[in-house]
Amino acid sequence: MTIELILQNQETGKAYDLSGITESVEWSAQMEEQPGKLVFSVRYAGGEAIASPGTVVRFKAAGRNVFFGYVFKYEKNEAGRIQFTAYDQLRYLKNEDMYVFSGLTADGIFKKVCGDFGIRHRVVHPSGYVVPDKVFSSKTKLSAMIQYGIDQTLIDTGEWHLIRDNFGVLEFLSVNKLKTNLAIGDASLLTGYSFSASIDDAANQIKLGRDNKDTGKRDTYIVKDSGSIGRWGLLQHFEKVNEKMNEAQIVTRAEMLLKSKNKVKKSLKLECLGDFRVFPGVGVVLLLSDLQRDTVYKGYALIEKVTHSFANCKHTMSVDVREW
Repeated sequence: MTIELILQNQETGKAYDLSGITESVEWSAQMEEQPGKLVFSVRYAGGEAIASPGTVVRFKAAGRNVFFGYVFKYEKNEAGRIQFTAYDQLRYLKNEDMYVFSGLTADGIFKKVCGDFGIRHRVVHPSGYVVPDKVFSSKTKLSAMIQYGIDQTLIDTGEWHLIRDNFGVLEFLSVNKLKTNLAIGDASLLTGYSFSASIDDAANQIKLGRDNKDTGKRDTYIVKDSGSIGRWGLLQHFEKVNEKMNEAQIVTRAEMLLKSKNKVKKSLKLECLGDFRVFPGVGVVLLLSDLQRDTVYKGYALIEKVTHSFANCKHTMSVDVREW
């Protein structure tokens, strides 16, 4: 597989084509809050500095745009080997600030934050749900603010969104619209796997509290699943909700929380031949006959994290998935 790796040094203005001297490249990305990362190493005997922090990196493979970002770190040794670590635009969502959001949807928060910080962005799949007002009065990462809108929308409506960097542009996307027909498993890309199941983060009873100014007490609302309580024991999740929410809204929220948390968390890591269609948030068809009793079979699984590796003209990937 042919690769193209170009560096544009911001300090000198010079561009360097490292395609022919690159030893290995790893591009990794995951669903929530963490930026996409490109780690690559070269052997360079030239005397001039080819990169400095902030250097622009463009990486393509097989003619496809794969990664656009900026060098944040580099290391070199006496043998002339230099390893670079670059991040995409999601890295700039680690900036911290204080905000008040009122009357906004999740994509509205996304647009507000990106616009204020000069981050290139676009909304591909809008969210129509206005999330509860939120005050971030102490320094908070921008990514956490955007994730607040995404999480609230998921809990209250079941609509799931994510953000990703698409070659230098942050995109706001609907997870439900990212399903593909790509199959991974028996006789399709798979070279190995590991599987685990856990209820460490599960909850089978949801307790929500709302301060009542009229009575001076806290009203509580409980939704539970007696069946799983019998199997696992009582696992409670508690939240304090906005006092402006009415009883119907609180009960709906509790039911949505129970639906999302009352389940076994299953983790599946796949070692595969590389495919560019695989990135975080994408739905793929899982075909693992060995695990038919443990996880979904001939159904959709969600890509949570992926690392694409390029070395010796080969493209492979390590993929973390979970049931849809």
